[in-house]
Amino acid sequence: MKWNTRQQKSRDNSLNMQAGRDIAIGMGYRDVKEISRDTAMEVFAKNFQSLSREAHAIAQQRADEFTLNLVESLQQRAPYVLEDFQDPGTQSALFSAQSGYAKTGDADLGEVLIELLISRASCRQRATSQLASNFAVGIAEHLSSHHFAILTCNFALKQLTYGEIRSIGALARSIGKSIEPFFQDLRDADPADLDYLAGLGCTIATAGSLPPGKYAGLNYPGLFTRGFSNKEIMHAERLIGTRLVRPFGPEPDRYQINAITKEELLDLIDTLFLQEITDLALSTLKNTVLDEREIERMLTESRPDLAPIFRRVRELEMNGHINTAIGTAIAHANMRRIIPEFDVPLAALIPAGSAS
Repeated sequence: MKWNTRQQKSRDNSLNMQAGRDIAIGMGYRDVKEISRDTAMEVFAKNFQSLSREAHAIAQQRADEFTLNLVESLQQRAPYVLEDFQDPGTQSALFSAQSGYAKTGDADLGEVLIELLISRASCRQRATSQLASNFAVGIAEHLSSHHFAILTCNFALKQLTYGEIRSIGALARSIGKSIEPFFQDLRDADPADLDYLAGLGCTIATAGSLPPGKYAGLNYPGLFTRGFSNKEIMHAERLIGTRLVRPFGPEPDRYQINAITKEELLDLIDTLFLQEITDLALSTLKNTVLDEREIERMLTESRPDLAPIFRRVRELEMNGHINTAIGTAIAHANMRRIIPEFDVPLAALIPAGSAS
């Protein structure tokens, strides 16, 4: 049975975060389908033998249902991972996913598990992203929709940046598009859910508060600057008169760094051969950022529907938690299933590091 969930079909929510892929087909879809079914039925026979006849039949039906949806997803979106289903580790993760879905029959969980399997199979090395996906498969069955929403909103607010952001309005729209599909489920969450997620290894408490405004200021300091004068920044005269700065506001002696992000500023420094004042330029960009509450005010002024989102994040005490690699893998999978145009590989979001 094809699942009927909230998966979006339109491209109106494109986040402008695309990643190229190389296609390498070795196995056929029929091969993967047979491996999936053989793995499920063989292990079910050993591990589900204590179930009643009725329960065993339901579990078997759900495992078949999961397999059909997995194969269809691979055929449409990820033919490059087919070969990996010959790997014992991938087959073990496959059974864990089938088992988790067989216990619940929850279609949303099934889609998250499929995305995790695709991410796991896409990681060719035994790196952190692969291990996190592997572990997340076993954790996901213990989560409900509002747990997925917490992890995904945390992910969108604290771990994503958006391409071609040149204005506060563009940033506010991108944040809104990435969070809006999950906000309804966030309404059903409770602060105790953060403790539960931390206990499962999905989140970790931070020493201080990290609200949305703080992350927006860190990622896009040039959008949220108060500017500076020659008197406010030591050695500012070395910057003034170069193309690294431009006038700020109506005052004739006030300036701002001529870049929105740190990366953009570094590129400009290289272009102008001004490497000798790199540290001065970077510190000026960082130290002239507005207060986080003022940043949130500017974002909500541009897009009013962000106000209830920021308020709910504070109520749930999400500002004091960040996702672990496991939580990131689950959030990435949940965003992929709801917003298919979000096409950034998990490996690009979790720091690389071999675990072999």
